[in-house]
Amino acid sequence: MSPLRWPEGLSDTTALPFHVWRIMDLINGERSAEAVARLGNLSVTELQRHMEEAQRWISRARQHEQPVTPELIRTVTQCLTLVVGPMAALMVDEALDEPGRQASVSALLSELAGQLSPEQLQAFARQLRERGLA
Repeated sequence: MSPLRWPEGLSDTTALPFHVWRIMDLINGERSAEAVARLGNLSVTELQRHMEEAQRWISRARQHEQPVTPELIRTVTQCLTLVVGPMAALMVDEALDEPGRQASVSALLSELAGQLSPEQLQAFARQLRERGLA
């Protein structure tokens, strides 16, 4: 039985739900999948699901650190338009024009989120999730 390793790209600073981190914390590069599952009080199948969930979070984190593309700007503007109406294009343009800001997906979404009410933020997040961006 070979030792289980963290998914590629996972680091101590990767944002993961607690239930996933609880299991990732048991993986030390020496324990087999069976041993980790036993320590986590899981089946090997459940452990595999946790590993897959960690990989999805890693992929999402990588996507959010990528530079903003014209296609992404269109998608974010469409999502935001469904929530706030025609002001969305102006809000996106202003968020991208912030001086000193790194033009990453994460920075853009954070800037926009700060301008929305809790209800609008939920609707915006739902739209982004439907398009695989949140």
